[in-house]
Amino acid sequence: MNELSLANLSVADAGPLELLDAAAEAGFDSVNMWLVPPPAMAAFTVKCGTMVPVVGDTRLIREINRRIAATGVEVFEASCGWLSPAFDPSATGPVLDSMAQIGTRRVSLVGWDADRARLVANLAVLCADAATYGIAVTLEFMPYSAVRTVAEAAGVLAAVAAPNLDVLVDALHLARSGGTPADLRLLDPHRIAVLQLCDAPALGPPPELLRDESVNRRRYPGEGELPLDDLLAAAPADVVIEIEIPAAEHAGAPIFERARLCAQRSRSFLEGYRMRRRRTPTA
Repeated sequence: MNELSLANLSVADAGPLELLDAAAEAGFDSVNMWLVPPPAMAAFTVKCGTMVPVVGDTRLIREINRRIAATGVEVFEASCGWLSPAFDPSATGPVLDSMAQIGTRRVSLVGWDADRARLVANLAVLCADAATYGIAVTLEFMPYSAVRTVAEAAGVLAAVAAPNLDVLVDALHLARSGGTPADLRLLDPHRIAVLQLCDAPALGPPPELLRDESVNRRRYPGEGELPLDDLLAAAPADVVIEIEIPAAEHAGAPIFERARLCAQRSRSFLEGYRMRRRRTPTA
């Protein structure tokens, strides 16, 4: 069974302690936790509350570690922001230190700098700094960012050439960037660390609404038309599956209910996928 992780975006109004509690109650193995306010915060349908950053907050870090010990839910991934033109890799030390204190295994980033040489240089420095903490770095491509496709992500990985750099493949962003599951062959399988699972209509919105769909209007696996079976088959067998489903239909539901729905419907789809694979072993 793959490790199943709950992305903070699925319950965008959950603070770190609520996120861990909701994940544990729903049966997730780990979480993707926001340590700093997310850049897309203003676009959320469910607004975050007054968010107290985790970084440097000794008391909150201590409470997070108590929750991790009590629930067994780990912090698989966390974000230190986006690789924008203003990104300052020298300022990420406190973020990486806080990540290490709560046992975070990887830092996730999105490239938002059109200057590819500067993006590569900043990412290389971050990878080297993260390596000193034993933390991996995961790059997510998005069609409305500066690293838009699988091919562009593969190019960035080749340019940085850091052993602790890999890629997150989001089912929605793969489809909306014009990609298909077959495009994963452009990546070394060992560099595909995370698969974000969700569903959506086959036909996407106009370009100006891609971000709104991404942060507010995803569907549960099996409730859309994305080629999820093919995507799972193309991904490494042991890939961590991260559930990132901010579903508009349940935006007003309590945090624990949304986490439960994400887990329940995703597990149901994954069990169905495994049964379908057993019936067609050569597929």
